[in-house]
Amino acid sequence: MPTYIMLLAAPVVEAQTIDALFTQALLGFVFLAFTADQQQWNYHTAKHSYQSSAKVPPNTTFSAAQLDRGFRTTGLWALSRHPNFLAEQSVWVTLYLWSCWVTNTYWNWSGVGAAAYLILFQASTWFTELITERKYPDYKIYQKRVGKFVPKLWGEGVGEFEKETEKKGK
Repeated sequence: MPTYIMLLAAPVVEAQTIDALFTQALLGFVFLAFTADQQQWNYHTAKHSYQSSAKVPPNTTFSAAQLDRGFRTTGLWALSRHPNFLAEQSVWVTLYLWSCWVTNTYWNWSGVGAAAYLILFQASTWFTELITERKYPDYKIYQKRVGKFVPKLWGEGVGEFEKETEKKGK
């Protein structure tokens, strides 16, 4: 929807430096989503291999304790519990903001689509977290230490979480 508004405004508005910045932001968020998804794929591939063979795969950087835990806490996942969701939501918010910039308005009807997308992600994230915290006991500690979408700027971080859970022998 936001791109439709930008398309309608295109004959009227010339490309500006800000358009390059919005483009770079979008590409950055797409790269962030790709990287987060790849990190998650690598972890789950290693975890499933470990579960079927009881041996840490030789081509992985994960420890047995990390694979036993059941969920990833390293890489982007040390900063955010859902870095891929953050990136995907940011793409839509950026597109919406770009459409507002192009049309020189603070609000346009495509905001409804962006808001609906954000609401959908909030609901699915709540459900995902509910399932995960029931399945993995250490997830509640991870939730306290790592922000859902945006990294926490204070308090104990995931590094202490790693040390604490590895001391317990998990």
